[in-house]
Amino acid sequence: MRLSKLGMTPDLWWMTLSMGLWGLGFGLYGILWPLYVEHLGGSAVVVGLLSTTAGFATAFVVFPGGWLADRVDRRKILIWGAAVAVPVPLMFAWAPHWQWLLPGVLLYFGSAFSTPAMQAVIITEAKSEHLSTAYNVVMSVFGAGMVIGPTIGGYLATHDSYTLVFVISGILYAISTLAILPIKSHPPGPKRPHRSRFSWTPQQRPRLFQWMIFSAGLAMVQGLAWPFVVPYWKSVGHLSMETIGLLGSTGIFFGTISGPIWGKIGERVGIPRSLGYGMGLVTMGFMALIWAPSSVGWGLFSGLLRGSGEGSRGLAGVAVGRTIRRQEAGTAYGLFNLVTELAGAIAPLPGGLLFAHWPYAPLVVAAFCTGIIAWWLINGLPGRPTPAPPILSP
Repeated sequence: MRLSKLGMTPDLWWMTLSMGLWGLGFGLYGILWPLYVEHLGGSAVVVGLLSTTAGFATAFVVFPGGWLADRVDRRKILIWGAAVAVPVPLMFAWAPHWQWLLPGVLLYFGSAFSTPAMQAVIITEAKSEHLSTAYNVVMSVFGAGMVIGPTIGGYLATHDSYTLVFVISGILYAISTLAILPIKSHPPGPKRPHRSRFSWTPQQRPRLFQWMIFSAGLAMVQGLAWPFVVPYWKSVGHLSMETIGLLGSTGIFFGTISGPIWGKIGERVGIPRSLGYGMGLVTMGFMALIWAPSSVGWGLFSGLLRGSGEGSRGLAGVAVGRTIRRQEAGTAYGLFNLVTELAGAIAPLPGGLLFAHWPYAPLVVAAFCTGIIAWWLINGLPGRPTPAPPILSP
């Protein structure tokens, strides 16, 4: 794929570099996070509680962050959003018990107030004919940094300590923040006069709210299972920490390289159908994981399927960008992220309860529901009836 076909600009490339470095820092401990919680005395229910806390922290800041992104320089929001999260890995490293992780979780996910500003910059910077591809390049490159992170983190945690893992992560976060500085100023666009106070209602913006509701449902389904894949490998598959890191890297790798490809597919066959194909792959990946939890080969195959399918989820963000004016992109993405994060925040806690009773349960429920979503997407645009066939005259 030629770079000219990606729709990228210099600012988007700087954002891509920053996201890649941040993903590497997060990847050092992100996949191993449930095991670290367990190391500090937490259970599967605690993992779900922390995931729910993270989701609610994100939800409470993204809408104010989106509102702010339509009123002040978006570059400043990006810098502050990254800077406030830089010390979080050190807070994790020095936590003596799992309860001490809560302040770091709140601060890290509270920094998500900058996410709508980032999405708004992508929407305004990307060349319109390649918006799907450019959006997925920037948003999925976070996973590129995470590809090698879990393997390195698993090795360091096994042969040295979690403390070293978190210190290196903090350094990478700081470098990632510096990569944002060359981005030019991105003031919000001019406001439209006489805007209706009802302009953010479902009646005024049906397509925006349709995509928000759909994405919220998908986030809830995925949130039931994703936080418990690693505990599943550990408790059911009895895999080592290094093996789990390798399997996690596999899924992230395929999720990263598939993101731009899904962007191109979305431009050709449409976003709903592309998302449906992606969720079909995720469903098959869950089924492979359920079938052979202790098999490394099946785990790698599952990572290929789930990662490749997950790469399509960025298309929902592209769909939102096509329903709004660019000068109000911050508010729109803030509202979109608010709804999806709230939905995703609800799921991990019941997922933890399901896991505690039967470790297979979160995966089984997620596979079933994701398969239904995939069928729905492939057979028609969400919420829009399939056109009736033409009536043939005799």
